Amino acid sequence: METAKKEFKEERFEFAVFMNNIIICKRYFKVYNFIEGSMETMDFKETVDDIVKMIDDDLKSKSRIHTWYYYNPEDEVETDEFHSPLLDPWACTFKFAVYDNRREVFSKIWDGYAYPRSVRNRIDLTNKTVRYTNREGKLFVFDKETFFNDPDRRLLFEQEVLKAQIMDKEDLLSKITRMICKICSPSRDDVKMNGRVDKETNEMYLGDFTTTEKYGEKEYAFPLKMANKDVVKQWEDLLKEKTKTYFKNLF
Repeated sequence: METAKKEFKEERFEFAVFMNNIIICKRYFKVYNFIEGSMETMDFKETVDDIVKMIDDDLKSKSRIHTWYYYNPEDEVETDEFHSPLLDPWACTFKFAVYDNRREVFSKIWDGYAYPRSVRNRIDLTNKTVRYTNREGKLFVFDKETFFNDPDRRLLFEQEVLKAQIMDKEDLLSKITRMICKICSPSRDDVKMNGRVDKETNEMYLGDFTTTEKYGEKEYAFPLKMANKDVVKQWEDLLKEKTKTYFKNLF
């Protein structure tokens, strides 16, 4: 069945996956009751780490399946990818980035040099559709359950490989959205029981987040507002005596 084209609406938040600075996928999403500053915390950093690992695990699984189907130790064709040297480290770089109002607020890169070429060139993190082009060159997009479970359909070898790669996998783009929303918005109980909105600033408290990290004897703040307050306080302490002297001699 050919699917209808979806209309995309730009929202405040978005995330994207890149390969060598080329966008592989992008998704806009809403975060209800967004906690301002939550994307500048250690908790959000750890969530992004989990997301990147999830994407990497997905591509590694597809790489193992591709190798199982295509690798033949007895066939030593020189042009065969399995008998050619791997790419140089960082020759194929992946990047996951999160944006707030088109401004990148957090990103992480990893090395994809070891993924097989077919996995790198056919990345679909939704894991739910099959694209099929008929002899006339017309493209059809099928739901994987409909396509692979059709008893009258005889699968091509490439489609058998794709079935093994995606049939048991979930939609990672939807899961990524849920993970970001979960870490960046309060539960109903949080709002009801803790009253987490500051009446003076109308901002959500960050008390439940890890906002600082200590290195040696110095503690560093992750949120920009907290870091700026530290800088202002340092200047205030540095100029404290000079300010007193100034006001004493003002009149």
